Amino acid sequence: MAVFQHRGRNIGYNVNGTGPAILAFHGTTQSGNAWDQVRASCGDDRTWVVFEFPGSGESDIPTAPLELDDIVDDAVALMSNLGHETFHVVGYSLGAVCALHTAALHSSRVLSVTSLCGWSQSDARMRGTFDLWRRLIAISPELFIRYALVDGYTPETLEMIEPMWDGVVALAASTVQPGSDAHLELDIRVDIESDLPLISMPCLVIGGLQDRWVDISKSRHISAIVPHATLVELPAGHLVIGEMAADIGALVLKHTS
Repeated sequence: MAVFQHRGRNIGYNVNGTGPAILAFHGTTQSGNAWDQVRASCGDDRTWVVFEFPGSGESDIPTAPLELDDIVDDAVALMSNLGHETFHVVGYSLGAVCALHTAALHSSRVLSVTSLCGWSQSDARMRGTFDLWRRLIAISPELFIRYALVDGYTPETLEMIEPMWDGVVALAASTVQPGSDAHLELDIRVDIESDLPLISMPCLVIGGLQDRWVDISKSRHISAIVPHATLVELPAGHLVIGEMAADIGALVLKHTS
């Protein structure tokens, strides 16, 4: 991991591969390594720049509520610092919200955008879910993970990991980032609905048909409003980034070619 200083704060990131640049945003509770399986499936013919949210990885813990504009400003400044004047942008979950917001604000620099399990407005069920996450993490990251695995994966994946359950729980609990509460507070108030008509570059929207946290209707809505959007629905839950990494990698490679 590397660190970029911007506006007096440390921002963690990592860079892998060569070729056209992809700015990648991870999801809530995660750090930059959330994209490792997808990135590895793509080979080395893309330059992946994975940005870490405040409170994740090497990034400083936030001292105030997170704002999408600040996150996007930091990420675009990072790309400029690395010499990437134009780039593709991908995001997963809250990262997809950031990716879409980046595309709307920086249309002259973003070549394409990919939203994986993203949404434009948090509804009552989502707000309740994110509040539950905050409460579970405050009690115990392990307790949160036990819930998240059951609700985030498909039954088929759960069957495979059940024999290794305690080990998987312990490993996953160790990855819950210290800034998770700040990520979730932002999740609760997401509203980028006005961004969608402003996204002018090709937009790939990927959703999970069994996603219990960000219902597939959210991806369908984005694809219906963004002018140049393509929708792909995968047979997965919200944790599709782990369940179907190779499929996502193939879709991203095609979309960014």
